[in-house]
Amino acid sequence: MATPFSPKRGLVLVADDDPVMRLLMLEMLAQVGLDAVEAEDGVQALACYQSMAPDLVLLDVEMPGMDGFSVCREIRRLETHSVVPIIMVTGGDELESVTKAYEAGATDFVSKPINWPILGHRVLYVLRASDAITRLRIADAHHRAVLAAIPDTFFRMNKDGFYLDYEQGHEASSVFSSDNCVGRHLNQVLPDDIARHMLEEVRTVLETQHIRSLDYELPIPGPAPRVRHGEHAVPLPVRHFEARLVATGPDEVLGLVRDISERKRTEEQIRRLAYCDSLTGIPNRQAFLETLEAELARSRKGNKKFAVLFMDLDAFKRINDTLGHDVGDHLLMAVSERLRETTRPSDLVSRTEVGGNNLARLGGDEFTILIPDLERVENALNVAHRVKEAMRRPFLIEAHEIFVTASIGISLYPEDGEDCNSLLKYADTAMYHAKNCGKNNAKLYSSSLTMQIMSHVKLEVGLRKALQNDELYLLYQPQIDVASARIVGVEALVRWRHPERGVISPTEFIPLAEETGLIVPIGEWVLRTACRQAMAWQAIGKQPLRVAVNLSAKQFKDENLTQIVMSALDDTGLPADLLELELTEGTLMDDARATMVTLEQLRAIGVYLSIDDFGTGYSSMNYLKRFDVRALKIDKSFICGLPQDSENAAITRAIIAMAHGLKMAVVAEGVETDAQLVLLEEYGCDMVQGYYLGHPSPPESITLMLSNQWALSAPAV
Repeated sequence: MATPFSPKRGLVLVADDDPVMRLLMLEMLAQVGLDAVEAEDGVQALACYQSMAPDLVLLDVEMPGMDGFSVCREIRRLETHSVVPIIMVTGGDELESVTKAYEAGATDFVSKPINWPILGHRVLYVLRASDAITRLRIADAHHRAVLAAIPDTFFRMNKDGFYLDYEQGHEASSVFSSDNCVGRHLNQVLPDDIARHMLEEVRTVLETQHIRSLDYELPIPGPAPRVRHGEHAVPLPVRHFEARLVATGPDEVLGLVRDISERKRTEEQIRRLAYCDSLTGIPNRQAFLETLEAELARSRKGNKKFAVLFMDLDAFKRINDTLGHDVGDHLLMAVSERLRETTRPSDLVSRTEVGGNNLARLGGDEFTILIPDLERVENALNVAHRVKEAMRRPFLIEAHEIFVTASIGISLYPEDGEDCNSLLKYADTAMYHAKNCGKNNAKLYSSSLTMQIMSHVKLEVGLRKALQNDELYLLYQPQIDVASARIVGVEALVRWRHPERGVISPTEFIPLAEETGLIVPIGEWVLRTACRQAMAWQAIGKQPLRVAVNLSAKQFKDENLTQIVMSALDDTGLPADLLELELTEGTLMDDARATMVTLEQLRAIGVYLSIDDFGTGYSSMNYLKRFDVRALKIDKSFICGLPQDSENAAITRAIIAMAHGLKMAVVAEGVETDAQLVLLEEYGCDMVQGYYLGHPSPPESITLMLSNQWALSAPAV
């Protein structure tokens, strides 16, 4: 969670033609203390880059006029000394678009849909890596300049390998003196393998008269580190040298020796930045992909099998949201260390030593494990089981005892795929299947999973078109006043008539709408349609009729909710007190402080507020009183067993008594028998709805029911 007064750390140029995307990006960057400027197309982005010299560019791929790839290439062309990091926002993880982004000069990429909570931190990590590389380049240039100004150590040597002369340079890294070298043979000064290699190069130089060079390393003089019983030997520290040889006569060469240890260390640091995850220190996605490519070639050549495990922590977002991102980062470091212990060579069922890049963090809470030389599928499942069990043990992070579980997907070579992209994608697919099966699971990939995903994607595409193609419609279920047996309200229920599949159950498309964010525009359509229909009934009967509309968690958290409700009421003319908004316990309890603010805004409009499915979630009595809603709807799971189920009867009676004590009306859902209705009337329930009293029906049927009711209540002439 960002600190509200965190200092600004850099300027980011955000280029995207979608104003909503820009707004969200600016907000995420501001939360981590970054200044940002925005551009709405490629041409404007390029102009901002030239005029403002940002520290990082966040660049959408698809923009009108000049796309992100073109802008990226043009920025790279305009650069002179410093290289600004560029993060491309691509439409997905397709290898082609990612490859094209890197070829254009991108530093990194972010795939849509964007994981908004980690976007700012991702940008900070890229800035940090860029700064580190810049510092390393400056340091490398500095060291090279210093070394160039100081004479190197040089020597003369004959064709047989005897030192004729040796002049020690002024650098402190020299390990030999002229007294130790002049008149001596190479193998008396240097280790045998290095001496043999240098003598070969000397003779090659004399034969070809071309300059040759060789690199070698020597241990730093000093006492060897002590090794206690049971400990592994610690390798001796070494220095790296480069020797350049040039012929100065038919039987003599001149050698110049330079200590290149600093250069080697710098190269290693740069390599680590490129191939190591900056948070956990284990290999990153790029390193794992290269390891996977190498293993693919090795297994193909040796006719061997291997497995790819894709692991994702379950509900990791909850840790970040409740305990903060710092605790989340420490948890990821602890997870990577535990994975390292669990997947050490002795734990893996393979004859090839597992190490190096066989374990990697792809990003976020996603980790991969490569199991080479797989003999049986059960072996991969056994490793997955050990990983799951390791994750189940509690983590102690900053005095917090944290419990997490993991979902793991497994793909096999060559059964599931014969290229890296397919194997990684299929392991990811299997992991999502494991999550859908209840989490804390390990699942093998199968081709049927791809079919399920394709069906899911097709359904999502259809749902996106459903609104514009008028495929959604509303049914209304009457709510009956128990005392008068009259219809006093209706609940609006959305349905989808698919052009190919027919009517699709709400249990199938509502979760999909929640997942994709489509629930917000669909919810607005339901709200407006229900308000319009309620006004039509009022115009016919001249009597008030309340219409209830369900609000999802995403709708309730939408910052535009109050404006949407006011607009719907203004456009249709429906009085605010005839609109009932139903919210679940989970929605209300998710963020109590924010909930109070939103409820105050809705109450100020004058709408009727109720809690839906009461009793299935968790409610604090204190908050329930503070929320000040008008009604509770008892979930149908408590009604269905009445009157025989004594426990449900006791719960129902208690809820009704509690609600009345808090001056709330009570609605019982799922009433299906006369006996249930009689019992609810005895308990003092205010309103009821269910199949016994009326099925969800089209507006025409409700109009007919209301007309009959109005006719019966009309005074005789």
